[in-house]
Amino acid sequence: MSRPVAQSGRQDLLCGLALALVFLCAPFPRLQAVFHVMLILALAPRIGAPLRTALWAAAGGWALEGALRLYPHMGGTPWADMTVALLVAWIAGRWPVEHLKGWLARLAALAVLHTLLVHGAVRLAAGPHPWGSGWAWALVTLPLWGWVLWRLLYAGASPRRR
Repeated sequence: MSRPVAQSGRQDLLCGLALALVFLCAPFPRLQAVFHVMLILALAPRIGAPLRTALWAAAGGWALEGALRLYPHMGGTPWADMTVALLVAWIAGRWPVEHLKGWLARLAALAVLHTLLVHGAVRLAAGPHPWGSGWAWALVTLPLWGWVLWRLLYAGASPRRR
């Protein structure tokens, strides 16, 4: 079975849409966190394109920091987002997933890592801050958005589906 590969144009369009939704969902921080995690863990990572991965991840981090009022704006989130997105791209290049269950399990583990790294980086940059419950909403809704992104990015790219 061949490794699923996302189409770059579609992925860029979805990254831009998720980035816009991070700004538009500013009145709803729980929903905003879901779109942020979706952008960093599933849309931004590109196998073999670390610069593009880092730029989308940094944009997502700065969008989140800029939209939240009570959150420190010191650059901890973009740094953590770039680190996690590059790690996700590296993992996807080394150990590609071929099935939805593996994709969802990987996203769940990386969502926990992303949460810890973001809050650790923000604590280093700006001191103690409230965690909120956005990370929990991202984990609870992960089966839904993980499945949707699997269908949009990878399920249609298989040559067997033609």
